[in-house]
Amino acid sequence: MPIFSALLHKIAGHVARINDVILLSKDEGVWTASDDRSVRLYLKRDNDQFWPSIHHFMPVAPTCLFYSEETYKLLVGLINGNVYEFNVADDFNSMTESRKWTCHAGPISGLGFALSSELIFSCSRDKSIVWHCSENSNKVGSYLLENSCTAMVIDLPFVFVGDHGGHVTVLRIIDNQPNLVSKLSAHTNSITSLTWDGNKKVLYSGSSDHLIIMWDIGGGKGEAYELNGHNGKVTTLCAAPAAKRLFSADEHGKLMCWDMDVRRVETPEWKTSDCCQKCNQPFFWNLQAMWQRKVVGLRQHHCRTCGSAVCGSCCDNWTTYPPMGYETKVRICNDCAGRMKENPGNFDLTPLAIPHEIRTGITAMHLQETLGLLVTSGQNRVVMIWDVRSVCSAPSGSGSH
Repeated sequence: MPIFSALLHKIAGHVARINDVILLSKDEGVWTASDDRSVRLYLKRDNDQFWPSIHHFMPVAPTCLFYSEETYKLLVGLINGNVYEFNVADDFNSMTESRKWTCHAGPISGLGFALSSELIFSCSRDKSIVWHCSENSNKVGSYLLENSCTAMVIDLPFVFVGDHGGHVTVLRIIDNQPNLVSKLSAHTNSITSLTWDGNKKVLYSGSSDHLIIMWDIGGGKGEAYELNGHNGKVTTLCAAPAAKRLFSADEHGKLMCWDMDVRRVETPEWKTSDCCQKCNQPFFWNLQAMWQRKVVGLRQHHCRTCGSAVCGSCCDNWTTYPPMGYETKVRICNDCAGRMKENPGNFDLTPLAIPHEIRTGITAMHLQETLGLLVTSGQNRVVMIWDVRSVCSAPSGSGSH
């Protein structure tokens, strides 16, 4: 299996979990937010090592960050629901608090700054999304979800918010007023991460259910495609729109790079039946059929490629099927297995994603696509910077800072 990343730097020194990381594009630096209440900026020195240039302690643990390189403004969301704004010095040696919002009653789970609209967005575990004017600090709008907010991405006029119930709420902001566009529901557990491909108008959602879903927002047909490559909770996602790639990471340390410049096949809806749709044997809840036939009911399975409800004997084949997002082996029925064997040319099993094992659960990740650099933070409290130019080619002349 090809390797898509090379480790360039390791940054150690944190004594508690790292909740967020941001990789700078104009300077060789990394922002971190940690459970030890610290917000740090590491800059690369002449000896090729990263050292903290800023080490600031917040009143309570910071949960997420947002940094605007255009304005040198840093937003810090805290576990108590407060949002702080700092002005960062041009030499990156200090950060000065400029204002604070007490806008939520629970931990901040997402931050965003729409520079063109002068709006600062925040969402929280208290189920609310709030936006303030960045010029006068006034609150100009809010929206309340049914579940705790867990992730957010912004591409005005649209705001996408993931929640603890596994839904993604799509809002359109018109004259600072929220309008519900739709609620995307397919995950079976809480949303952990969202990322947006503005070129293709595609939203990606990662979840505790181990699944990634690609929502074709711009296509107008309501199409959604599943990506199955993780065997644990997906913790973070990063889209690479220019390279047409997606990076995903999970709680066990598996980092994956997905090729999204290929034709994908939608996964079928799972069919419902009281009996196996291949051999007609009753499932274990079909008491009437079990009594009439004097047989023991069977456990139900589903073929991942056709969606049929089948028993174990009729679904005793395992295969990958990358066009449908299955990069790891899944159960398929005997009929589908037979079709694959008889017509292999119609079923391309070439992998469409490249895995990389980091050997520690990944808590946060950030991509600078133009530089071909990816930063991750692990459960081992180490920040790692990766060269991913082999799959995210930097434009000529940009260099890799």
